[in-house]
Amino acid sequence: MDSAVSRIMKAKQYAAERDQRVKVHSFEVELHGDNANHIIGYADGDWRCDCEEATLRGVCAHIMAMEEILGDSVEPAMFATPH
Repeated sequence: MDSAVSRIMKAKQYAAERDQRVKVHSFEVELHGDNANHIIGYADGDWRCDCEEATLRGVCAHIMAMEEILGDSVEPAMFATPH
C-alpha cells in the first residue's frame, strides 16, 4: 500500500476513535459570541473564559460550547468553582 494512503487511513482511524485516543492538555481559542468575542482557555482540567458569567459562576455558555465540541478529550468544567 502507498505510504500516503496508509497515513491517510491511519489518520481517519485516529479521528474516528478520538474519544479513546485524544486527550487535550491545554489550548486557547477565540469564540465569536453573539455580543462579543471571548477567549476560552483550558489547561489540565482548569477552564477559563474572559466573560462575566464565567467569572461569577465558573462556567458559561462559551466553555460549555467548547466542552461539547471537544467531547471526552477534555475534563468537564465544574459549576461551583468560579475563578
